[in-house]
Amino acid sequence: LGYSLSGPSMLYIDNQSALAVAKNPEHHGHMKHLDLRTDEMPADCMTKPLAKGKVEIMVGLLGLA
Repeated sequence: LGYSLSGPSMLYIDNQSALAVAKNPEHHGHMKHLDLRTDEMPADCMTKPLAKGKVEIMVGLLGLA
C-alpha cells in the first residue's frame, strides 16, 4: 500500500463491556458470544479466507475501494 511501518500500531477502544470484564473477570463466564454471519462482518475479509468476490464486496463495505 506504500506505507512504511516503524512498529506496531496502537489501538484505542471504548468498549464498556470489555472494560467491565477486565475489572471483574468473574463475569467472563457470563459473556455471550454473538454468532454473526461473514456477510454481516466486513472486517472478516482481513481475518478469514474468503472467495475473491466476497472480499471485493467487503472491501467496498469498508470504504477501501
